[in-house]
Amino acid sequence: MDTHSWRRLKQILEMKKPGWKLKNRLLISLILLSSIPIAIMALSSSFISNRILSDQTDQMHQVFLNQVEKEMNSQFKKFDELMLQYTYDNSALSRFTKDDLTYQNFQLVNDLFTVLTNLRSGMENVVEIDFFSTSYNKIVTSSGLLLQPDDFLDPLAIDKSRTLTKYGGWLDTRNHLNTRLDRPVITYIRPMNSAGSNLVNSFFIVYLDAATLSSKLKANVSDPATYLVLNSDGNAVMHSDPTKVGSFIDSPDFRNELTKGKNMPNYRFTINLDGKPSLINTVYSANRDWYYVSILPTALVAKETNQLRNILFGVSFAFILLAILIAVRTSQRIYQPVHKLTQRVFNDKDASTSKDEIHYITEHIQHVEEHNDFLQKNLKQYQTHAEQYSLMSLLIGNSSDTTLQQDTFENKPICLFLLETDPIYMKSQYSRNDQFLMYYAIDNIVDEILSTKGTTRIMMIQPGLFAILHQPEQAVFQQPRVYANELLHAVRTYLKLNFVISAGYSESGLPGIHDVFTQAKHALRYSFSLGTNQVIISDELDPSISDQADALVEVENLILQSLHASNYGEAQELFTQIIQLLKDDSSLTSELVKTYCSQLLGAMMHTVGKDYHGDKESVNMKHLTMELERQRNLQEIERFFSLQFFDKLIVSQPEKSSFERQQIEEVVAYIRAHYDQDISLQLCADLVGLSSSQLSRSFKKIMGINFVDYVIQFRVGIAKELLSDPKNSIQAVTDKLRYTSVNSFIRIFKKITGTTPGHYRKDTQETRL
Repeated sequence: MDTHSWRRLKQILEMKKPGWKLKNRLLISLILLSSIPIAIMALSSSFISNRILSDQTDQMHQVFLNQVEKEMNSQFKKFDELMLQYTYDNSALSRFTKDDLTYQNFQLVNDLFTVLTNLRSGMENVVEIDFFSTSYNKIVTSSGLLLQPDDFLDPLAIDKSRTLTKYGGWLDTRNHLNTRLDRPVITYIRPMNSAGSNLVNSFFIVYLDAATLSSKLKANVSDPATYLVLNSDGNAVMHSDPTKVGSFIDSPDFRNELTKGKNMPNYRFTINLDGKPSLINTVYSANRDWYYVSILPTALVAKETNQLRNILFGVSFAFILLAILIAVRTSQRIYQPVHKLTQRVFNDKDASTSKDEIHYITEHIQHVEEHNDFLQKNLKQYQTHAEQYSLMSLLIGNSSDTTLQQDTFENKPICLFLLETDPIYMKSQYSRNDQFLMYYAIDNIVDEILSTKGTTRIMMIQPGLFAILHQPEQAVFQQPRVYANELLHAVRTYLKLNFVISAGYSESGLPGIHDVFTQAKHALRYSFSLGTNQVIISDELDPSISDQADALVEVENLILQSLHASNYGEAQELFTQIIQLLKDDSSLTSELVKTYCSQLLGAMMHTVGKDYHGDKESVNMKHLTMELERQRNLQEIERFFSLQFFDKLIVSQPEKSSFERQQIEEVVAYIRAHYDQDISLQLCADLVGLSSSQLSRSFKKIMGINFVDYVIQFRVGIAKELLSDPKNSIQAVTDKLRYTSVNSFIRIFKKITGTTPGHYRKDTQETRL
């Protein structure tokens, strides 16, 4: 080789132009990757396709032969079973063996002829069926002949029948036995025993049309293969060419190869047959000692495979040329954006010292990937927080969108557990940080108990109140109560606090979880009567317990509304009603009463905010809780609230505008007077000369409740009064209160009261009784 030319080529390749290595390598790689695999694929696919075609042909023939063999055996078996019905010991045909078959006994011969005719017409492929009476040496044929054995002209069948004792026997295909049987036939002989003995005194001789049976050997006329059934002597019992039925295969090598497959389910070999190399597939049938054979000249297989090979070579060569052209164009197009990237990289890097310009691009990509991983981590954290926030919104009813939960919860029933402890006690016993650590402790307990049983999420609604959503893998009756008892036992064991669990079950999954949450939260109030460390399921509660709790809740809400509106005197009077309700229930223990009053005190202090002692943070909650614990009876508790709460209330905020209060009172008076008419926020705003948003803010400010909620609660209160009269139907109450439908009224009534109008009416009537 010219060393000068080589040095010149080497100098060109070693030019330090940025990107030259990448461009050259890209072009060479594309050409190699596009052409070499195609060439290899072409060579391998041609050989593989040839092999596959041959194997598929063999498999097709083997499957077909197996199928034909099974069908033939099934047909012969059915035929044998049919004949058995006429030859068993108690067969009605036994009467034909008792008397001599002569023309003098014409009626007997005629009856037998009728039976044979019916048998032949009821069986496929039967040419003739004959009855041979050995007792009287007479034969009656289905064609109406009464013959002696010598006149029957089938001595082989006669000799074969005399050797049979119990089971039937077969004679392979024979050609042109006599004038009656001028076609190839397969003969079946079935003995018939005398009634009550094993003595054989008659036979059925049945001739099957071998040519007709041979038609089942070939699937379709376009199949080039030859199919035949050979016996052990090499005679064609059946043949796909009906003219060759009964022919003899005069090839010792063929018969020797055939016998090698006798103990194999399938056997394949290649041999010269009639001067043509042929592919032979055989299936041996032990039932008849027959060989099912397919013969296909190998030239027919080779012709198709050679054509396929030539087509593959031609297509592959065309693809190689096309791949080279595409590689050249592609390398140019791909290199353009890459070239711009390398220019940016080589602005900061010295090209003369770089071994591989792509190295710096890789470093840049790695840096981008690290940044993406960091962003992905932050995104997962954001998705977790977003899912938690969305789930919280579903629970409290601020949203009905379940999109973010679709990957977490399926559209199946969900269990809801509300886990509550005394928040005042927690504040008095634990620091703020310890209270939040309580969430993680409960989270670990819930994860240990429920995570293996389904999908679980836990949220802290507020300090001391935890919501647990659990979707079991399989819904089981009483599942919520079982899981709630496990949770209660675990948190009591590890956290040493008094807890109450309210359990609910949403059949519709997440879409109905808000209603279940509302009912479960409402049911937590029943812990006042039931005590702590209980599992509460509202549907199982005694109505008297829920009525007592509902009465307390109703007065509590009025107290908090009065405190929010700075009506402290009214709030104190309402608190006196609370004390009276507690006095009326003699079943309450001192511990339950103090726990309830502790929770009520916390809610009241939260409502008044800084109006209590001017600075909420200066209140020693632990000291107040301990002092409340020292009160001995309800009288002392009432005095404690009067001295420590109501008497110490101070108004640190400016006095509320009397004109604003007057406007709200006017709106309230209008609602009370026109509750049975259509009432809207805009209508009431126009009544007092305010905008709807101004009225909404002022109403919430003065009344401590939203405008819509106040209208709903007032109407529900009227509904309770109307429902107490049995003369008022639910439909009448619905119309009276201007609801669009009974279902809408029932849904709102149950949301407010926790029960349906029908149940409320029933409970009210039972209470009166």
